Amino acid sequence: MSESESFEEVCREVLARVTPAKEERDEVICFSLRMAELLEEELRRRGVEGRVEVHGSVAKDTWLSGERDIDIFVVLPRSAGDRGLREVVEAAKELPLERWVEVYAEHPYLRAWAEGFTVEFVPCFEMEEGGEPLSAADRTPLHTRFVNEHLRPEQRGEVRLLKKFMLGIGAYGAEMRVGGFSGYLCELLIIAYGSFKSLLEHASRWRRGEVIDPAGHYGGRRWEVEAVFGEHPLIVVDPVDRRRNVASAVRKDKLATFIMASRLMLRRPSLRFFYPPEPKPLSERELREALSRSGTGLLVVRTRMGEPIVPEVLWGQVLKTEAAIKKLLESEGFRVLRSSPWSDEEREVAFVFELESLRLPAAEVRVGPPVWMFEDTLRFISKHLPSERRVRGPWIEGERLMAALRREFRDAKELLEHRLGDGGRDVGVGRIIAGWMREFLEVLVDEEAWSLCQESEGFSKALSEFLKGVPPWMEGWSP
Repeated sequence: MSESESFEEVCREVLARVTPAKEERDEVICFSLRMAELLEEELRRRGVEGRVEVHGSVAKDTWLSGERDIDIFVVLPRSAGDRGLREVVEAAKELPLERWVEVYAEHPYLRAWAEGFTVEFVPCFEMEEGGEPLSAADRTPLHTRFVNEHLRPEQRGEVRLLKKFMLGIGAYGAEMRVGGFSGYLCELLIIAYGSFKSLLEHASRWRRGEVIDPAGHYGGRRWEVEAVFGEHPLIVVDPVDRRRNVASAVRKDKLATFIMASRLMLRRPSLRFFYPPEPKPLSERELREALSRSGTGLLVVRTRMGEPIVPEVLWGQVLKTEAAIKKLLESEGFRVLRSSPWSDEEREVAFVFELESLRLPAAEVRVGPPVWMFEDTLRFISKHLPSERRVRGPWIEGERLMAALRREFRDAKELLEHRLGDGGRDVGVGRIIAGWMREFLEVLVDEEAWSLCQESEGFSKALSEFLKGVPPWMEGWSP
């Protein structure tokens, strides 16, 4: 079997699984249209002028079988203002919904659940192509129009393959928790490269700062693109707004993941990229063995959620806090090898760090400036010579001043318990998480993490993946 045939066979099997059957297609479309009609009636009853439209992957026929997410937009005249936005949200609350939550981005919208579907009711303002949006949501109707005009019928399957591939490697979704590729970005990439395989072939050779301009706004003038967008890992110019980078949410690690997975999929095609094995909960014995093999230190910072907050706000706080704790550890001399945040988005938040060592030597050496830096050398001596933490020095080594100081914290657990006990706002912990930490903070080291594994299967699975250190789609790959 040739690699090309193997690639095609894998894609055929995946496509058969992810393409909605007629019954599912009819159910999704009927539900979407019914909700849109009900909202239209309620808006009319309230005297609100607006055009109700179904958008998202349903409107473009690129959704994956099993997905139950519906996007319903209300396009308002630009004169409607904040009052018009509020009227749409209040009107949506009157529909036959099982439950709903009001979500705030640039303006409020409603996320609701009904009949097994998740529906987002989003107000936006009318926008002409190339015009100035009043909010990010205003571009969505233009996005739908562009995709439906430029995506050929046979390419809708290619989009589905790409979305499932991105899901399998953990790079699908522009939300903060993922930092990956949105559905619209996937559609634009297929429009730009023609097919899933062609995209993988090109992506496997992408460089940092790759520029893709599906509508040809800049005519290949890279200098102009860089002048408008600055530096980004990936730049995909929005066809309906030449000043917007559709890939701005894509983090470096998720771009690198896609590039690497593309190379491996082309070299050795496998369903594993689309359907990676589910992580299994960690056993206590496996935890001990993993720690014994690595010889490194495991540190888990745990807190409990207070008031429920929407995932996008939660993960903004989580990522900010992860970075702050990592910076704190490194500033005190601990070497952080890897870190990963986790949350069940309902009760628990945890931050996992792998350290080169959980304990440090009693003293550290501070490297000062070269002797010909007049003011800097005087400041170094003035700071360290009278210090109570001074062990010896300052001395001159080569051309630089040096000093040995007694560490304030030698133990990573003690450091975090001391600095995070009051919430850690002074070290950069997110405001909401700082409030939770003041109520409950637990710092676990090595085998102590087993206690959280016993309480949460989700954390146990996440820790299992963390300790393996290899993504599921890469595990088992052979050249």
